[in-house]
Formats: sequence, C-alpha cells, structure tokens
Amino acid sequence: MKKAILYSLLLIFLAFLLFVIYTITNPTSPLETVSIKNQDITITYSRPYKKDRLIFGNEKDGALVPNGVYWRTGANKHTFIETEKTLIFNSDSLFPGKYSIYTIPNSQSWDIYFNKEVYYLGIYQPPAESDVLNSKAPTSQLFNSVEQFTIEFSNDSIFNYIDFTWDKTKVSLPFKIK
Repeated sequence: MKKAILYSLLLIFLAFLLFVIYTITNPTSPLETVSIKNQDITITYSRPYKKDRLIFGNEKDGALVPNGVYWRTGANKHTFIETEKTLIFNSDSLFPGKYSIYTIPNSQSWDIYFNKEVYYLGIYQPPAESDVLNSKAPTSQLFNSVEQFTIEFSNDSIFNYIDFTWDKTKVSLPFKIK
C-alpha cells in the first residue's frame, strides 16, 4: 500500500515537472527580438495573442490592459531595449545600455518609460526612481485588428519610430539616433 502511494506521488510529481518544462520551453507568448539593421539597437519582448479578448479599455469592462494602469508591454518577462547608441526622445537622451520598457496606456496616448532596472518577470512595476526617461506618444486606431502584440522599428525622412501595435491600436514613439 505504501509503495502504491509513493509511486502515485512520484507519478504526479513527474507529470507536474514535465508540464513546467513544457510551459517554459513552449510559452504561449513567444519571445521575439527586433532590431534596427546596422545600428546595434534591439528590443526583446514576449508577444501575447488577442484570442477574442478586449485588449485596451476600461478595467470595469474587463480589458486585458486597462487604461491608466502599469503594463509590462508584452507578456512573461519585461520588455527591454539594448542600445550601443544614444537615442534622443524629444529632447531627452537615452544613453547606451540596457533598459526595461513599460507603459501606461490610455485611449488617446501612452506614457512610455525606460527604466534602468531590468527584471526578468514583469509582474511588478519597476521603482519610479529608476526611470531614466519617459515620453508620451499618441495612439492611432487601425482599421484591421492585429492578433499578436508586435513591436517594430520604422522610419521616415525625419525620425525613427518604435511602433507598438495590438488589436486596433498603434502607438509610434519617435526618436533620433545620435
């Protein structure tokens, strides 16, 4: 009888261990790294899916990312940027280094923060005293819904942009490379 209980517990433990290993190696929000070619600037983030959920909106409506509330800007680990160049956002400089990115989305604009604390789990908001730069960027509404959260770099003749798109929302944060 004792052997049967021990074998059952061992089997349950092994099943749990296999589940944990599978979850870590096959996350539902895969890790992605984007970069600006030949500029040594990368952003690493996890890409959650919409899955028929309300993404941005009011907390009382059940939004996954409520207006006015801290968001790690992705899933799983903190989103972070690594740069070997100085980046200029408005008149503020982000010096070479590695920084976490977190946001506070709202319907008309997002507050985007760069923080010197790079956490490996983005559950908690980094301390405000570790913020090195923050900027505000307007939202724009997309005609078609984007199923998976996406961060990309784009540019025009004046600026480079960090573009955040998900569901029907797009936010483009302009910057220059020094």
